Amino acid sequence: MYRHFENPTDLEEDIEIDPWPPIELVGRAVVLATLARRYAIELEFQDEGDPFDLETQRFDLSAWSRTELASWLTDDELRIIQTPNGELSDEDADTCEDAIVGGVTVMWALDVLPKTQLPWGEDDQLERALLEWAPEPWGNVRPIVKRVRVRPVEDLAFERERWELWYWRSSFPEVLDTKSRSAIAEAAVEARDASLLETRDHDFLVDDRIYSELDELEHEAIAATSFARLRALNWVCGLGKTWESTPLLID
Repeated sequence: MYRHFENPTDLEEDIEIDPWPPIELVGRAVVLATLARRYAIELEFQDEGDPFDLETQRFDLSAWSRTELASWLTDDELRIIQTPNGELSDEDADTCEDAIVGGVTVMWALDVLPKTQLPWGEDDQLERALLEWAPEPWGNVRPIVKRVRVRPVEDLAFERERWELWYWRSSFPEVLDTKSRSAIAEAAVEARDASLLETRDHDFLVDDRIYSELDELEHEAIAATSFARLRALNWVCGLGKTWESTPLLID
């Protein structure tokens, strides 16, 4: 049985959920959006965009971040933003890609996205929504706080449970043994009954296909998305002292 299914919508009884204040959530979301902007500049540079214009954009982003986002930036995030164009490592690129997913997740927690749940298959639209919402050089962050509200604890707990479940499903190998197949089938039934996920044929449903019908690249994409969303939701729910130290799986 999946670990939390017996009480999926009342996890605060098992896990103490205490969301961060709106100012911290807004600051974190804007930092993550800023990493997304830094990555967009890098991709345009690699695509042979105008190097002078792109370096100006990167410099402005860096200078603005050091002042407007100083309360929320980690040292590593500042380093990435300050890194000259063309010098981001593969690990830095992965951090920026996770930041896009994490930023959208925090924005959802602030009830900015008009969606009951975080969806699959809308990556471009969600990234665009994040960048349109978050201020850029030389905008101000703090006025946004007056225009947001943190979703109810029950909604946060429910969504956190969904993405922990997806991360759990993505941890299985493509070829399942009998024990794994049975565990997934049992979890699928309980997820369906709790209205956490849509299922079919004893497996989790992604759009109109079950997980086991997807190819390796699609499995990797689900694993990456569920990792970034679960980590962000754990942080939103106050399950870590800092963004960097927030655990992925909660004992």
